[in-house]
Amino acid sequence: MPDKTAHHAFGSYRHSSTRYSKDGVDTRFQQNDHTTTTNDSKSSLPLNKKKVCKRNNTVRLPKHSEIVALDCEMVGVGEKGRTSSAAWITIIDFFGNTILDQHISQDEPVTDYRTEISGITEQDLQAATITLNECRELVLNILQGRILVGHSLKSDLNALGIAQHHHPWWLIRDTTRYTPFLQDRNRSLMPRKLRDLAKEYLHRDIQVPGMAHSPYEDALASLDLYKSVRPKWEAVMIFKVKKTRKIQREQQTRQ
Repeated sequence: MPDKTAHHAFGSYRHSSTRYSKDGVDTRFQQNDHTTTTNDSKSSLPLNKKKVCKRNNTVRLPKHSEIVALDCEMVGVGEKGRTSSAAWITIIDFFGNTILDQHISQDEPVTDYRTEISGITEQDLQAATITLNECRELVLNILQGRILVGHSLKSDLNALGIAQHHHPWWLIRDTTRYTPFLQDRNRSLMPRKLRDLAKEYLHRDIQVPGMAHSPYEDALASLDLYKSVRPKWEAVMIFKVKKTRKIQREQQTRQ
């Protein structure tokens, strides 16, 4: 049988053959037992050195199937709704096709639905068929070995209960961390709002004041921002991986 393993500059994974699960998740993005896992961001960097290179000054880009984008809308739990919890998640593939789009039932009582911004109502969560724990497992399964694109991903992953070490830094493409997308404020580089980036770089209006946010729309905007600078961004990541690997080798030599 042909090998279904796909490789990119930062790792590898295998496609499963079944297309959809009973939950409506595209199972082409689910892993099998032979997947090369990258769950520990503090462990070794990708070993496929041949892929982490430049040829004729052209960056060798990851394949489309190795890239997904994610966005979550939050509700407030706890005292006065100050703690954010993911209540609506959308994950899309490189072409904007939906992989996962679910409201998430909450483990704690919701004290602020934030409907004006989140678009989420009490009825939405009452009808939700997936728990936060189940959603977390699905997301980890989809993300495993793939590049994740998004805006302020740390907030989304924290709200999902996914610790940072579950997805290594070299597979993160966060539009709040890419230097050309930042703004200089008092000699410090600060993140910009996704709405402003979409307007400037994509000539697209999103998160219109007075209208609820759409996780699909926000994920797509992040993805399109990434696409607009993809070769340059990947070159930066290749440089960082090489630099980190060099530091690791030097540390091992001194031990």
